[in-house]
Amino acid sequence: MKARLPIAALLTVLGTVGFLASCASDSGSSGDTNNSSGGGGGDTAAAKAFFVSKVYPSIEPSCSKCHATGEKGAPVFLASGGDASYNALEGATGLIADPSSSPLVQHGLHSGPALTSDQGDLVTQWLKMEVTARKLTGDTGRPANLRAAFKAFGACMDYKEWKQLGLDKIPLTNTENEGQCVSCHIKGQASLWLSPNPDETFIKFTQFPYIQRLVVGSVNPSGAFDSLQNSRRMMDKGTEAQQVNANSHPRFALSPTVMTNITQFVSDTLSNMNAGRCQGVTQPDAGK
Repeated sequence: MKARLPIAALLTVLGTVGFLASCASDSGSSGDTNNSSGGGGGDTAAAKAFFVSKVYPSIEPSCSKCHATGEKGAPVFLASGGDASYNALEGATGLIADPSSSPLVQHGLHSGPALTSDQGDLVTQWLKMEVTARKLTGDTGRPANLRAAFKAFGACMDYKEWKQLGLDKIPLTNTENEGQCVSCHIKGQASLWLSPNPDETFIKFTQFPYIQRLVVGSVNPSGAFDSLQNSRRMMDKGTEAQQVNANSHPRFALSPTVMTNITQFVSDTLSNMNAGRCQGVTQPDAGK
């Protein structure tokens, strides 16, 4: 026969259990950020340690050339060292997500090398740890399609940087036989809007279809929208091999400085867009 506790003793035990549960609950809500993040409840400290010790040393040699510098318009999510890179990844939008949707795993072959099998396995293992720890949903925070990406890029364009780089002078570029570019594109002809008013020109560049003169979309191997990249349309248009002065578009040449500055502007905007750093951009009425 099993022994039974007297009622008084049982109440004492239950009271002790309740007290311990209360203490555990208080301890779990004490603001300890080492073990949970983003409304989760798992061990993000372990996930971070795995990234710093395993993932970063694996991907740094092949990925940092572009993703720590922004070269070729690449989003910046790596830094000098594992800890700084982890912080950068946390600050980016949609990268720490389920491996089935994270661009870190799904991007594949791009302007840089795709992840090797070993790298992919490490990144996938780490992301699964993050998903469990943070109780993440399937929302990556990335534009769902090309039109949404154009809208996000336009909203992230900074008029102050546009002017500092001298891009407000693009409408005044001279062609060989037809005067300045603005003379033919003043009302958006051929999907390029170049107004004598720099504010109007910038606003039009943030909108479809004119935004395509700055960026175009790329697709993944399955044919779905993948990401935006520099279109180079204004840089290449005036010197295309098939262009002759007799056809509908005269030759022109942007200066090396302007071409460099267009590339920088697109790269900076893509980096800010992908990292969710668009809140402080200026618009024409705030950038005069």
